[in-house]
Amino acid sequence: MGLSPDCLHKTTMDINWKLYELDSRFYRGRPKDGSMRPADLPLFLAELLAWHLDGNPRRKYTCRNTEEPWCPGGEYVFLGQRNAHHRRSNYATRIVRPAADGWYTRREGRYGRPNAPVLVDFSAPWPGVPLSPWPPAIPGEPMLRQLAGGYPGLRVRTAAGGVLAVAGPSSCGRMARSSGTKSVRNAAPARRGRPVNPPRSRAGYPLRPGLTPHGLRHGHQTWLDDLGVRYVLQSERMGHEVPGMRGVYSHITSRMRDELLAGLQRLWEDSLRERAALAERSSVVILDELMASLT
Repeated sequence: MGLSPDCLHKTTMDINWKLYELDSRFYRGRPKDGSMRPADLPLFLAELLAWHLDGNPRRKYTCRNTEEPWCPGGEYVFLGQRNAHHRRSNYATRIVRPAADGWYTRREGRYGRPNAPVLVDFSAPWPGVPLSPWPPAIPGEPMLRQLAGGYPGLRVRTAAGGVLAVAGPSSCGRMARSSGTKSVRNAAPARRGRPVNPPRSRAGYPLRPGLTPHGLRHGHQTWLDDLGVRYVLQSERMGHEVPGMRGVYSHITSRMRDELLAGLQRLWEDSLRERAALAERSSVVILDELMASLT
Protein backbone atom coordinates (compact mmCIF):
# COMPACT_ATOMS: atom_id res chain seq x y z
CA MET A 1 0.00 0.00 0.00
CA GLY A 2 3.00 2.30 0.34
CA LEU A 3 4.12 1.70 -3.25
CA SER A 4 4.65 4.88 -5.26
CA PRO A 5 4.75 5.05 -9.08
CA ASP A 6 8.40 6.08 -9.13
CA CYS A 7 9.29 2.69 -7.59
CA LEU A 8 7.96 0.86 -10.65
CA HIS A 9 10.27 0.12 -13.57
CA LYS A 10 9.93 -2.02 -16.68
CA THR A 11 11.40 -5.19 -15.23
CA THR A 12 11.74 -4.47 -11.51
CA MET A 13 9.87 -2.95 -8.59
CA ASP A 14 11.61 -1.23 -5.69
CA ILE A 15 10.20 -2.35 -2.34
CA ASN A 16 11.35 0.69 -0.38
CA TRP A 17 8.29 1.81 1.56
CA LYS A 18 5.51 0.48 3.73
CA LEU A 19 2.34 2.28 4.83
CA TYR A 20 1.56 2.09 8.55
CA GLU A 21 -1.83 2.88 10.09
CA LEU A 22 -1.94 4.15 13.67
CA ASP A 23 -4.88 5.86 15.41
CA SER A 24 -6.69 6.25 12.07
CA ARG A 25 -3.71 8.08 10.53
CA PHE A 26 -1.02 6.87 8.15
CA TYR A 27 2.70 7.30 7.86
CA ARG A 28 5.28 5.90 5.47
CA GLY A 29 8.12 3.85 6.86
CA ARG A 30 10.71 1.40 5.69
CA PRO A 31 9.76 -2.28 5.26
CA LYS A 32 10.14 -4.69 8.15
CA ASP A 33 13.73 -4.94 9.42
CA GLY A 34 14.79 -2.37 6.82
CA SER A 35 14.53 -4.98 4.05
CA MET A 36 14.56 -2.58 1.11
CA ARG A 37 15.28 -4.42 -2.14
CA PRO A 38 14.38 -4.67 -5.83
CA ALA A 39 11.95 -7.37 -6.94
CA ASP A 40 12.06 -8.81 -10.45
CA LEU A 41 8.75 -8.42 -12.31
CA PRO A 42 7.59 -11.23 -14.61
CA LEU A 43 6.01 -10.05 -17.85
CA PHE A 44 2.41 -10.63 -16.78
CA LEU A 45 2.82 -8.61 -13.58
CA ALA A 46 4.56 -5.72 -15.35
CA GLU A 47 1.69 -5.61 -17.85
CA LEU A 48 -0.97 -5.72 -15.11
CA LEU A 49 0.67 -2.86 -13.22
CA ALA A 50 0.95 -0.80 -16.42
CA TRP A 51 -2.74 -1.49 -17.16
CA HIS A 52 -3.65 -0.40 -13.64
CA LEU A 53 -1.67 2.84 -13.85
CA ASP A 54 -3.07 3.71 -17.29
CA GLY A 55 -6.62 3.16 -16.06
CA ASN A 56 -6.11 5.21 -12.89
CA PRO A 57 -4.23 8.36 -13.88
CA ARG A 58 -5.32 10.33 -10.79
CA ARG A 59 -3.38 8.61 -8.05
CA LYS A 60 -2.58 11.51 -5.75
CA TYR A 61 -3.82 11.37 -2.17
CA THR A 62 -3.91 14.65 -0.24
CA CYS A 63 -3.72 14.03 3.49
CA ARG A 64 -4.47 16.80 5.98
CA ASN A 65 -1.44 16.00 8.09
CA THR A 66 1.25 18.63 8.39
CA GLU A 67 3.48 17.24 11.14
CA GLU A 68 5.91 14.36 10.75
CA PRO A 69 5.87 11.40 10.49
CA TRP A 70 2.26 11.38 9.29
CA CYS A 71 1.58 11.09 5.57
CA PRO A 72 1.14 14.55 4.02
CA GLY A 73 -0.07 13.06 0.74
CA GLY A 74 1.51 12.06 -2.53
CA GLU A 75 1.13 9.62 -5.40
CA TYR A 76 0.42 5.96 -4.68
CA VAL A 77 -0.13 3.02 -7.01
CA PHE A 78 -2.97 1.58 -4.92
CA LEU A 79 -5.66 3.82 -3.45
CA GLY A 80 -9.23 3.18 -2.37
CA GLN A 81 -12.42 5.12 -2.95
CA ARG A 82 -12.05 8.91 -3.32
CA ASN A 83 -8.32 8.33 -3.74
CA ALA A 84 -7.87 7.60 -0.04
CA HIS A 85 -5.67 4.99 1.62
CA HIS A 86 -7.14 1.55 2.26
CA ARG A 87 -7.74 0.95 5.95
CA ARG A 88 -6.87 -2.37 7.51
CA SER A 89 -10.42 -3.27 8.55
CA ASN A 90 -12.14 -2.05 5.38
CA TYR A 91 -9.59 -3.67 3.11
CA ALA A 92 -10.21 -7.02 4.78
CA THR A 93 -14.02 -6.89 4.87
CA ARG A 94 -14.63 -5.19 1.51
CA ILE A 95 -11.92 -6.70 -0.67
CA VAL A 96 -9.88 -9.58 0.74
CA ARG A 97 -12.57 -11.71 2.39
CA PRO A 98 -15.19 -11.39 -0.40
CA ALA A 99 -12.58 -12.28 -3.04
CA ALA A 100 -10.97 -15.11 -1.07
CA ASP A 101 -14.12 -16.68 0.39
CA GLY A 102 -16.84 -15.62 -2.05
CA TRP A 103 -18.83 -14.26 0.94
CA TYR A 104 -19.15 -11.00 2.81
CA THR A 105 -18.34 -11.86 6.41
CA ARG A 106 -20.79 -11.42 9.27
CA ARG A 107 -20.60 -8.08 11.07
CA GLU A 108 -21.86 -7.13 14.53
CA GLY A 109 -22.85 -3.75 15.96
CA ARG A 110 -25.06 -0.95 14.73
CA TYR A 111 -24.52 -1.78 11.07
CA GLY A 112 -24.44 -5.53 11.58
CA ARG A 113 -25.28 -8.00 8.83
CA PRO A 114 -25.28 -11.78 8.45
CA ASN A 115 -22.98 -13.70 6.14
CA ALA A 116 -23.97 -12.81 2.59
CA PRO A 117 -22.81 -14.18 -0.76
CA VAL A 118 -21.08 -11.87 -3.23
CA LEU A 119 -23.78 -11.23 -5.83
CA VAL A 120 -23.64 -9.41 -9.16
CA ASP A 121 -26.32 -7.41 -10.96
CA PHE A 122 -26.25 -8.84 -14.49
CA SER A 123 -28.81 -6.34 -15.81
CA ALA A 124 -25.86 -3.93 -16.03
CA PRO A 125 -23.50 -4.21 -19.01
CA TRP A 126 -21.15 -7.17 -19.04
CA PRO A 127 -19.64 -8.31 -16.75
CA GLY A 128 -22.18 -6.92 -14.25
CA VAL A 129 -21.89 -4.81 -11.11
CA PRO A 130 -21.27 -6.16 -7.57
CA LEU A 131 -24.20 -5.57 -5.24
CA SER A 132 -23.81 -4.05 -1.82
CA PRO A 133 -23.91 -6.54 1.07
CA TRP A 134 -26.20 -4.19 3.03
CA PRO A 135 -29.03 -4.78 3.12
CA PRO A 136 -28.17 -8.46 2.53
CA ALA A 137 -28.65 -9.52 -1.09
CA ILE A 138 -30.20 -13.00 -0.89
CA PRO A 139 -30.91 -15.04 -4.04
CA GLY A 140 -34.62 -15.47 -4.67
CA GLU A 141 -35.72 -12.65 -2.35
CA PRO A 142 -36.69 -9.08 -3.39
CA MET A 143 -34.06 -6.47 -2.57
CA LEU A 144 -35.50 -3.05 -1.68
CA ARG A 145 -32.75 -0.60 -0.77
CA GLN A 146 -33.06 1.51 2.39
CA LEU A 147 -32.16 5.00 1.24
CA ALA A 148 -30.90 8.19 2.89
CA GLY A 149 -32.84 9.35 5.94
CA GLY A 150 -34.39 5.93 6.52
CA TYR A 151 -36.83 6.24 3.61
CA PRO A 152 -37.35 3.00 1.70
CA GLY A 153 -36.88 3.22 -2.05
CA LEU A 154 -40.22 3.29 -3.86
CA ARG A 155 -40.51 0.93 -6.78
CA VAL A 156 -41.42 2.70 -10.01
CA ARG A 157 -42.45 1.00 -13.26
CA THR A 158 -40.77 2.70 -16.21
CA ALA A 159 -41.66 2.65 -19.90
CA ALA A 160 -38.93 0.11 -20.55
CA GLY A 161 -40.32 -2.17 -17.87
CA GLY A 162 -37.41 -1.75 -15.50
CA VAL A 163 -37.94 -1.21 -11.79
CA LEU A 164 -36.14 1.79 -10.34
CA ALA A 165 -35.56 3.11 -6.82
CA VAL A 166 -36.56 6.67 -5.93
CA ALA A 167 -33.94 8.44 -3.82
CA GLY A 168 -34.59 10.66 -0.82
CA PRO A 169 -37.66 12.03 0.97
CA SER A 170 -38.40 14.78 -1.57
CA SER A 171 -38.45 12.32 -4.43
CA CYS A 172 -40.66 9.98 -2.40
CA GLY A 173 -43.14 12.82 -1.88
CA ARG A 174 -43.22 13.71 -5.57
CA MET A 175 -43.72 10.09 -6.47
CA ALA A 176 -46.62 9.69 -4.04
CA ARG A 177 -48.37 12.75 -5.53
CA SER A 178 -47.87 11.63 -9.11
CA SER A 179 -48.75 7.96 -8.62
CA GLY A 180 -52.36 8.55 -9.65
CA THR A 181 -51.36 9.83 -13.08
CA LYS A 182 -48.57 7.26 -13.55
CA SER A 183 -46.11 10.06 -14.07
CA VAL A 184 -42.50 9.42 -13.08
CA ARG A 185 -40.95 12.49 -14.72
CA ASN A 186 -39.96 14.10 -11.41
CA ALA A 187 -38.74 10.93 -9.73
CA ALA A 188 -35.01 10.77 -9.14
CA PRO A 189 -33.79 7.19 -9.64
CA ALA A 190 -31.24 6.09 -7.07
CA ARG A 191 -27.74 5.41 -8.35
CA ARG A 192 -28.70 6.58 -11.85
CA GLY A 193 -31.57 4.17 -12.25
CA ARG A 194 -30.05 0.97 -10.86
CA PRO A 195 -32.75 -1.73 -10.64
CA VAL A 196 -34.08 -2.55 -7.17
CA ASN A 197 -34.73 -6.18 -8.07
CA PRO A 198 -32.04 -6.92 -10.68
CA PRO A 199 -31.21 -10.35 -12.06
CA ARG A 200 -28.64 -11.64 -9.59
CA SER A 201 -26.10 -14.42 -9.54
CA ARG A 202 -23.10 -15.48 -7.51
CA ALA A 203 -20.02 -13.51 -8.54
CA GLY A 204 -18.00 -16.60 -9.36
CA TYR A 205 -15.40 -18.80 -7.76
CA PRO A 206 -13.69 -17.92 -4.46
CA LEU A 207 -9.92 -17.58 -4.69
CA ARG A 208 -9.18 -19.75 -1.67
CA PRO A 209 -11.32 -19.76 1.50
CA GLY A 210 -9.38 -18.46 4.48
CA LEU A 211 -6.64 -16.86 2.38
CA THR A 212 -5.01 -13.73 3.86
CA PRO A 213 -2.55 -11.23 2.35
CA HIS A 214 0.22 -12.72 4.48
CA GLY A 215 -0.81 -16.16 3.23
CA LEU A 216 0.11 -14.97 -0.26
CA ARG A 217 3.66 -14.46 0.98
CA HIS A 218 3.78 -18.04 2.27
CA GLY A 219 2.44 -19.25 -1.06
CA HIS A 220 5.02 -17.28 -3.01
CA GLN A 221 7.85 -18.77 -0.97
CA THR A 222 6.49 -22.25 -1.69
CA TRP A 223 6.34 -21.48 -5.40
CA LEU A 224 9.97 -20.37 -5.35
CA ASP A 225 10.96 -23.66 -3.71
CA ASP A 226 8.92 -25.64 -6.23
CA LEU A 227 10.54 -23.79 -9.15
CA GLY A 228 14.00 -24.57 -7.82
CA VAL A 229 14.96 -20.89 -7.49
CA ARG A 230 18.43 -20.46 -5.96
CA TYR A 231 18.46 -19.71 -2.26
CA VAL A 232 20.32 -16.41 -2.61
CA LEU A 233 17.72 -15.10 -5.08
CA GLN A 234 14.85 -16.35 -2.91
CA SER A 235 16.29 -14.47 0.05
CA GLU A 236 16.61 -11.22 -1.90
CA ARG A 237 13.05 -11.50 -3.17
CA MET A 238 11.57 -12.26 0.25
CA GLY A 239 13.63 -9.62 2.03
CA HIS A 240 15.68 -12.09 4.08
CA GLU A 241 19.38 -12.01 4.84
CA VAL A 242 21.56 -14.96 3.84
CA PRO A 243 23.35 -15.92 7.06
CA GLY A 244 27.01 -16.69 7.57
CA MET A 245 29.71 -17.05 4.92
CA ARG A 246 27.09 -18.18 2.42
CA GLY A 247 25.74 -14.66 2.42
CA VAL A 248 29.23 -13.27 1.82
CA TYR A 249 30.18 -15.44 -1.14
CA SER A 250 26.83 -16.11 -2.84
CA HIS A 251 25.88 -13.81 -5.71
CA ILE A 252 22.95 -13.55 -8.12
CA THR A 253 23.50 -13.98 -11.86
CA SER A 254 21.35 -12.78 -14.74
CA ARG A 255 20.64 -16.41 -15.65
CA MET A 256 19.13 -16.99 -12.19
CA ARG A 257 16.84 -14.01 -12.68
CA ASP A 258 15.80 -15.17 -16.17
CA GLU A 259 14.92 -18.62 -14.84
CA LEU A 260 12.89 -17.09 -12.02
CA LEU A 261 10.89 -14.86 -14.36
CA ALA A 262 10.25 -17.69 -16.83
CA GLY A 263 9.02 -19.93 -14.02
CA LEU A 264 6.63 -17.32 -12.59
CA GLN A 265 5.30 -16.53 -16.07
CA ARG A 266 4.64 -20.23 -16.67
CA LEU A 267 2.78 -20.57 -13.35
CA TRP A 268 0.60 -17.59 -14.24
CA GLU A 269 -0.31 -18.87 -17.69
CA ASP A 270 -1.06 -22.36 -16.34
CA SER A 271 -3.35 -20.87 -13.69
CA LEU A 272 -5.30 -18.92 -16.34
CA ARG A 273 -5.80 -22.10 -18.37
CA GLU A 274 -6.98 -23.98 -15.29
CA ARG A 275 -9.45 -21.16 -14.51
CA ALA A 276 -10.70 -21.09 -18.11
CA ALA A 277 -11.33 -24.85 -17.91
CA LEU A 278 -13.83 -24.17 -15.09
CA ALA A 279 -15.65 -21.41 -17.00
CA GLU A 280 -14.59 -19.39 -20.02
CA ARG A 281 -16.05 -16.13 -18.74
CA SER A 282 -15.68 -14.19 -15.49
CA SER A 283 -17.58 -11.33 -13.84
CA VAL A 284 -14.18 -9.79 -13.02
CA VAL A 285 -13.32 -7.51 -15.95
CA ILE A 286 -9.56 -7.98 -16.06
CA LEU A 287 -9.76 -11.76 -15.55
CA ASP A 288 -12.32 -12.05 -18.32
CA GLU A 289 -10.02 -10.17 -20.71
CA LEU A 290 -6.99 -12.23 -19.70
CA MET A 291 -8.75 -15.52 -20.34
CA ALA A 292 -10.03 -14.24 -23.68
CA SER A 293 -6.43 -13.53 -24.71
CA LEU A 294 -5.27 -17.11 -24.10
CA THR A 295 -3.93 -18.85 -27.18
